[in-house]
Amino acid sequence: MDEEVRPMKLRDLMTSTVYTIGSEQSIVNAAAQMRELSVGSLVVMRDDAVEGILTTWDMIAGCLGAGHDPHDCPVFRHMSSPVHTGRVDMEAVDAARVMAERGVSRLPVVDDSGTMVGIVTYANLSRVMEQLTRDLLGGWQRPVI
Repeated sequence: MDEEVRPMKLRDLMTSTVYTIGSEQSIVNAAAQMRELSVGSLVVMRDDAVEGILTTWDMIAGCLGAGHDPHDCPVFRHMSSPVHTGRVDMEAVDAARVMAERGVSRLPVVDDSGTMVGIVTYANLSRVMEQLTRDLLGGWQRPVI
């Protein structure tokens, strides 16, 4: 019996642990947090709302590259904003399309109330695509004689 293929939703592949920082924090604080957590980005929050995303590139090119003092430079000055989000029920292929069109490699995921519940990255999407490719090609392999 053929099993129906259902589209993969963001809830199925998102990373639930999302590291955040307040928009008023300094670039030095952000860098220390990223180093401690071994991550390349932080979601910037103001109150309970996603305000932006800060990446290592934002810190290097925006703050340090512009000659700003990272001790006195607030995160909100160099974060990427506005932030594009995906909903938990969004299909993975649609998220990939949005990310490609917007030129972003991270997409915070929100629930129906707008609360951030996870994040999807190109790495998440590539692992899913790799598995899908293996599954599809596995059926086409010929036995070795």
